[in-house]
Amino acid sequence: MYVSSIRLRNYRNYENQIINFDKGMNIVIGNNGEGKTNLLESIYLLSTTRSHRIDDNKELIRFDCEFGSVEGNVIFNNQSSKISVVVHKKGKTLMINNNPVRKNSEFIGKLNAVLFAPDDMNLFDDSPKIRRRLFDIEIGKLYSVYMYSLSNYLKYLKERNNYLKGNVDRLMLETLTEIMYEPQIQIIKERNNFINRVNRYLSIYYSQISGEEHDLKIEYRSVITEKENEEVMKQQLTRLYENIRERDIYLKQTNTGIHREDYVFYLDGRNVSMYCSQGQKRTVILALKMAVVQIIYDIRKEYPVLLLDDLFSELDSNRRYNVLKMLPSSIQTIITTTDAREAELIRDKNVNFINIEKGMMENA
Repeated sequence: MYVSSIRLRNYRNYENQIINFDKGMNIVIGNNGEGKTNLLESIYLLSTTRSHRIDDNKELIRFDCEFGSVEGNVIFNNQSSKISVVVHKKGKTLMINNNPVRKNSEFIGKLNAVLFAPDDMNLFDDSPKIRRRLFDIEIGKLYSVYMYSLSNYLKYLKERNNYLKGNVDRLMLETLTEIMYEPQIQIIKERNNFINRVNRYLSIYYSQISGEEHDLKIEYRSVITEKENEEVMKQQLTRLYENIRERDIYLKQTNTGIHREDYVFYLDGRNVSMYCSQGQKRTVILALKMAVVQIIYDIRKEYPVLLLDDLFSELDSNRRYNVLKMLPSSIQTIITTTDAREAELIRDKNVNFINIEKGMMENA
């Protein structure tokens, strides 16, 4: 899978730009503030329907414009398709081959892209919501039924929370609680399966990038202990909500469920958030992204597009070299950098260079 071209209209600092990509390695060179990250963000938007930097897509629209759009030509299994996201003041429109798509779950994953960005450091500093969001997106790109289950759960959660704000009839509350079990069971199973897959690769990639042997793993902290047997899972969820019911009524909100779960990273037995350096954390994130790339290949039999934002400044020279060395030759990679001298280090490879200046892009 790769992106052959992108067209940006009224997107961030781009008025109307078309840029072509090579199916191998692409290096985007430009000063800070020229729009390098905006370009990667636009590709990520085509993959997930959302920005990795902001929650309100309206901020993607160029100043004083009514809409902004991203259109990409994607090659998958030797077949070309056109996917686009049009952002306007009241929402967004998704299209595949010029046909509108109603549900995000039908669009997500048509372009599979994995992004490494400086903002990923928030994974260790912010609330569990950041970590849940990351894994929800990655799982959802692979399994549309996961996004369907998650959407249903969030709808049921909202209904239950709204009901808790009024006079509560316990039989009605039990009914609203029971309908939340099935989507949670499916979500927990998929989260557990995905983390098990990730853990097979994490230590391998961390060790390759760092050049030293290390043990890296993720602990999935679910609200229940069982994660495979659906009958036992339902029993555990039932007891969980029974035990928390009076507290929920008192606080007028749902205080347990998959929206309260978390993921904890451990490097050589130490909690990464608490005990690791900034350099170690960056390497953990990059190892995670490479693990996700490999999982996508294992399932889809084609690599996703790999987006590496400001890679050269985020890693030391040895780790940069190790990352570039480990990239499969058949994966499309788009790397941004401010330093043309760093890009020169890989001019011996077959690389497509793209220059950005004042919101204008051109292939070098």
